[in-house]
Amino acid sequence: MKGVNVQIMGQSLTVASEAGDDWVKSLAETVDERIKDIRAGSQTINSVNLAILAALNFAEELEHLRREHQELVDRIAAMNKRLSAAIDGE
Repeated sequence: MKGVNVQIMGQSLTVASEAGDDWVKSLAETVDERIKDIRAGSQTINSVNLAILAALNFAEELEHLRREHQELVDRIAAMNKRLSAAIDGE
């Protein structure tokens, strides 16, 4: 596993990852941008609170995506069932 140097909140970090450098740097930029957005929209917040709020934002986004994904999987399964029934002449 190789280390990739990134900057988040002005802090240099080395992130160990099997993913490519560009992928890790892109993720770090996304996190940094989210933190900047939170900082711009709120009163003075310390770094720990900013990181926690960013993590909560990402967790909320992930949960919404998981639910949307499950809904799509369920819809595809239902369509597949109806299609199979139509093919079988039921």
